[in-house]
Amino acid sequence: MQSTANYLWHTDDLLGQGATASVYKARNKKSGELVAVKVFNTTSYLRPREVQVREFEVLRKLNHQNIVKLFAVEETGGSRQKVLVMEYCSSGSLLSVLESPENAFGLPEDEFLVVLRCVGEPLPVPASTLRPAAGLGQMLTGLRCLTPANHFI
Repeated sequence: MQSTANYLWHTDDLLGQGATASVYKARNKKSGELVAVKVFNTTSYLRPREVQVREFEVLRKLNHQNIVKLFAVEETGGSRQKVLVMEYCSSGSLLSVLESPENAFGLPEDEFLVVLRCVGEPLPVPASTLRPAAGLGQMLTGLRCLTPANHFI
């Protein structure tokens, strides 16, 4: 069991794992609300601090129906690892939907068009995150891997 001041999760409830963090299903200690927590590992601290801070700032400012909402940035009690508390997407990733047996031959056309519209829609970039000559990848450091495994439903 791991926790922050306001959230609690079990390491068996792993939703996903990347190079710098693991994401778990968690609960708010007071309300019981389900959330996802992104717990950064020791590799993440090899990245410059300014990159981490910029990722947190960009995620806080993004407000779009197709982007998971960031609720809070907290730390674990013991190791003081950074934890992003985010909206929980109960249907899992787009990859898990595409790999499910009922979609072995593809999504129904109406569902495919919804996915295509959502994935293809331009991402909003807050003006305050823009830097001279910065590319989209540099501005949205937390969204660098646009794969089906990183799209949640």
